[in-house]
Formats: sequence, structure tokens, C-alpha cells
Amino acid sequence: MTIMSEESVIHHSLDESSVCKFHTYSPDCFSHFKTYDGVETIGDYIIPDLFNHLEKLSVNHNIQIDEISIIGYSLGGLIGRYIIGELYDIGFFDKIKPVFFTTFATPHLGVTFYKNRILNVLGTYLLGQTGKDLFMSENSNSIIYKLSDPSEKYYKSLNQFKKKICIANAKFDRTVGFYSAFITKYDIFNDWDTVDAKFIDELTTATLKENGKLFKCQIFDFNKSRRLDTPDKQSEALPSRKFALSIVMSIGFLLFPIIFSISLFATVKSFFRGKILPKPEIAKQWRLTKNKVYNDDNNDQSSIGSNENGKLIDTQIDDDGYNESENMKSNHIGISHITREVVENGLNVISDKDNLSNLEEEEEENPKTTIDSNEIDKSYFIDLDFELEYSSKASCVKKLLENLDCSDLSEAPLSKNVEPLPFDDVRQTILENLNTIKWTKIGVLLHNLNAHQSVVGRRGFERTPDSIPLLFLYSFLIEDGINHP
Repeated sequence: MTIMSEESVIHHSLDESSVCKFHTYSPDCFSHFKTYDGVETIGDYIIPDLFNHLEKLSVNHNIQIDEISIIGYSLGGLIGRYIIGELYDIGFFDKIKPVFFTTFATPHLGVTFYKNRILNVLGTYLLGQTGKDLFMSENSNSIIYKLSDPSEKYYKSLNQFKKKICIANAKFDRTVGFYSAFITKYDIFNDWDTVDAKFIDELTTATLKENGKLFKCQIFDFNKSRRLDTPDKQSEALPSRKFALSIVMSIGFLLFPIIFSISLFATVKSFFRGKILPKPEIAKQWRLTKNKVYNDDNNDQSSIGSNENGKLIDTQIDDDGYNESENMKSNHIGISHITREVVENGLNVISDKDNLSNLEEEEEENPKTTIDSNEIDKSYFIDLDFELEYSSKASCVKKLLENLDCSDLSEAPLSKNVEPLPFDDVRQTILENLNTIKWTKIGVLLHNLNAHQSVVGRRGFERTPDSIPLLFLYSFLIEDGINHP
């Protein structure tokens, strides 16, 4: 059982809100390698599932949803941008107001390896339609390009959300590069030894009760961070870490044929599934859901919902077993999940081994400090005990927003003497289009080899405690937006 810490934090922070009552929904319709089916098809799985969930809340629990916010992690951010475009097209936002749209480590500019063309080919053809989408093999016809086109419904729908937030890992994320998640063409952290990193002060910190270890929320202050003319001398990785790395690489080498075979099988299966399954009639399904939930029309079919394949199903049951706390938990079973875990862990462990040693040494040099606060020592238990420290929610949010650089970083000191990435015309257009949208951009440093998972606490706080202060700060940002619309 995996606890999705990001969702748990939101409940811990907002459940007591006097402004609104909120509910969380996590789609669970990706079995049988459906993550290979591409952004559009995956989105088409989720939309009917969302409608069905709205109906269950209304009919079985007398809960009517008036506003909606989207949180997308990794590929989920692109899927979320596709979904809101389809919802915009059918008038969904006429009934349900769009509020916050957030992405964590999402490849807004796609994925490409500028130093290894072979990986681009493998990624394009061994990850199904999703690989073609991420590597933009269709260029200006790719879904990532369409999502950024100002004339398309996807761009228009994104602009309707009150606040757009994107959070990017500065280091240790080799699944999604910083440039793509932050929407910039400057890979400013590629040479870490020339980075004089400065972070925004007086944000959240978390202390583990078990061992007293302190974790700081390290959000980059791009206005104060500088590029060093003379690189710092890089220290050697610890022998134990080098040994561990060699073991991981050996295991990865042995597993590669298995991973290759599974990916090939999943790609073929995804191809045929895409040819066979019909596209759901989203407009019709929304009309039925709207009639049922909002009583727009006394239609006998108003008690009909829809499942992930677009088939109509009856949702008027006495007890659907819905439980908000259980909704935060998900079972990951099957070879497809195991394969994904191996690939992501391997990519992150192999990368930046020396730099992590440096960061661990820096962390040890920084003694624990006490914050003069009004709301200090708040104790929590999610899947481990910890104390959260902060001056106040309002001051944390104010400090954060005052010191963020939400531009494309072309004028940031860290971009000094850094050549922009060699974008082609298509990716350059995507970059320019997305930067016409007002984003709240957050660059974070997590002291974890698997930052891609850690940024949302995907494996739980017991495995990734470094994400605790970041996710609570994010929840403060959302709460502030709710309290001050």
C-alpha cells in the first residue's frame, strides 16, 4: 500500500478550512499498460471516470462540486492540460469553476536527449504512443504542440484557471529535466560546480521525531543565485556510494533485456488497443452527468453514469464504499508498475552520484536553527512522525511569492555564460507560447537521488522525508489562494 503524501498533506492543511469543503479524486484506470497509450487516450480514460465520480458524490453522498483544481505529476501534468481542454470544449467550466492548476515535474516541453540520440529513438518507439508524444515525433502535429497553441482549446482552458503553478526539480531528476518542467531553454544546473545556490529564507522546515533530522524547504532564489567564474573543486564520491552504484548498474544491465521485452510487448498491446477501442462520447456523457448532478433536465437517463471505456453504467447504488481517506491510498500491482519503478530508480541512482555526496556534506554543515514563530512545532503523522516549523502560513507564502522569478530565466544571473539549449522551431514555439501564460514557477532542490518521485512524496514520507516542507508550503500557497481569491 502506497500513501500519496501530496494528497495527504492537502487534507492535513485544508480539512479545517472554514472557507470551503473539498474532496480529492485520484483516477485509477491505468492497468494493463495503459500509460503507453498516449496523452489523449489516457485523458479519454479519465474524463468519463471523473464524471462517474461526480455522480457518486452527488447521488450517494449529497455532495455537489462547484469548483475544480487539477494537480498533475510528471506525465499527469500533460494529461491534465489535455483533459481541461476537452472539458472546456463541452462547457464543463460553465458549471464547475476552474481554480488552481498545478504540475509537479511535468515535461511541458517534451523530452529529448541532446547528447544521446539513441535514447531519443528508443524512447520514441519503445514507449508506445506516449513515447511518440513525449519525444514529439510528429513535430507540429504532436499533442504537446497542440496543448500550447493559443488558438486551441487546451491553451484557452488553461488560461481560465485562477492560478497556474509549475514545480521543477533542479537536480536528481533524470526522468524530466529542469528546463522542461520549469519551461525554459536554459539548463542552468547542468554544471553544478559553477552554481552558487541561494535559497529563499524563512520557509517551512520539518524535523523527524525519530532521529531529530532537519529538512529545509530549499526553493531557489534565482535573483540571488550566481554563476561562479571558477568552479568549486568537486569532491570524490564516497567509496560506499561508488560500490552501491556499481551494484545498481550491474543489476540494470541484467534487467535491460527484461525491461526491453516488456516495453515492446506493452507498445504492441497499446497499438492494437488504440485501434480497437472507440473514442468516448464525452459531450453526451457530460450532458447526462450534468442533468443528474445539477438537475438541468428531468431526464429518465439522469441516473446513468459512464465508465472508463465510455459505456453507460448505473451508479444509483445504496453504498458505493466511497471513503475519502481510502481514496488517498492506491495499490500498485503488476509487472508494468514494477518495471516503471526499476527504470525510474535506475535513472536517478546512476545520475549525479558525486553531486549528492557534496550536498549531503553541505547539509551536515548547516546546524538546526530555531524559527521565531507563531505556529511552530506542529506535530503530524502521515506515515512517520515529524514536526513542521514555520513563522506563519501567510508569511511563508508572502516570502515565497516576493522572491520567485517566474520568467524564462533568460535574464537570471545563473544563465550567465550558459548557452541556450538547441531547440528546434517547434519546441521554441511551444516555449514562447507557454511563457505568455502567467505561471507561478518554483524551482526546488531535494536531497534525494530519486527527486522525481520525492517531489510529490510518491513513495510516502518514510521513504522521501525531504518532500515534507515543500508539500506543506505548497498547501499553504493553495490555502492562501482560497482565502484571498
